[in-house]
Amino acid sequence: MNNKYMQVAIDLAKRGKHKVFPNPQVGCVIVKNNKIVGRGWHEYFGGEHAEINAVKSADQNAQGADLYVTLEPCNSYGKRPPCSLAIVNAKIKRVFYAVKDKKNFNTKKFLEKNGIEVYEGLLKKEASVLIKDYLRHLKVSPLVSVKAAMTLDGKIATEKYDSKWITSKESRNLVHKMRSLYDAILVGKNTALRDNPLLTSHNKNLRNPVRVVIDPKLELPKFYKLFNNKASTIIFYNKNVSKIPEHFKKKGTVLVPINIEASKRNFNLIIDKLNSFSIKRILIEGGSEIIASALFSNVVDDIYFFVAPKIIGGKSSIPVVGGQGVKSISESLNIKKIQVKKIGVDFLITGKINKSKG
Repeated sequence: MNNKYMQVAIDLAKRGKHKVFPNPQVGCVIVKNNKIVGRGWHEYFGGEHAEINAVKSADQNAQGADLYVTLEPCNSYGKRPPCSLAIVNAKIKRVFYAVKDKKNFNTKKFLEKNGIEVYEGLLKKEASVLIKDYLRHLKVSPLVSVKAAMTLDGKIATEKYDSKWITSKESRNLVHKMRSLYDAILVGKNTALRDNPLLTSHNKNLRNPVRVVIDPKLELPKFYKLFNNKASTIIFYNKNVSKIPEHFKKKGTVLVPINIEASKRNFNLIIDKLNSFSIKRILIEGGSEIIASALFSNVVDDIYFFVAPKIIGGKSSIPVVGGQGVKSISESLNIKKIQVKKIGVDFLITGKINKSKG
């Protein structure tokens, strides 16, 4: 047991700052014969955990070595297989972790069952600083917001899906700032294909959210901006898809198979999965079918509707809320605590969804 090795792990963890949120910053070193033989840290959201990177770095030297990590290793399947299993397979002798994970992984019991000595609390105070935002985040229930830019007659695009630009530059700049306040920005495949959006804050001084796209058949082209390294991207696709295109396997892209048809009827399937990734603040930016599915699945908490002084008209132009709609006024969603603010030439209407119908 040696504080200096845990301090190295803490210093490594800091390299993930602003890149791994809402995941925690974690660093790890592997020590053998009083020498560091492996180093790793959680480098970006969706990437390998620190322990996995350290084990890979150590290679055969991991056998019989000590592992120092700032946070209790995971012991469950999420975006990646459990680190506990990799530690056992690497034949690590002892594990030292600084802070116990509040998700209650029961890692200590699992590792000890497999003959590994486990020690908790080394430099706990120093390591806790790294994950204070993560720990606070775990206690939060998901907040889901809908943002849309529309005309006075409630249209988000023309019949030919022309939507640039409905709202003013001032409104668009405000949206970029809003994005940095959320953990994830979510759009559907059609919106992504038509607009080829970055879905970032567009400001190097602001944190970029995780980008989430519902792409049932994995149709996004490889040259699209969502595959750049500006931020990580989660892609939900139909679990029946058997062949994954190569460009969907690149660094920073997390693929999540799901029952797409079921998620249309119950958007909670999407929200619950994002919540399992510690993504707590979700901004839905379209399109109209996604917005309808979220609204009428009763998962949306508030709305941000930017309304431009324009009228598109036409039965075939695209409404802000698609889907089948309600059959009677008594089934309609009611908005409470409405506020209206002038943004350039536009109006921003905000409000809370009254989740009791009628």
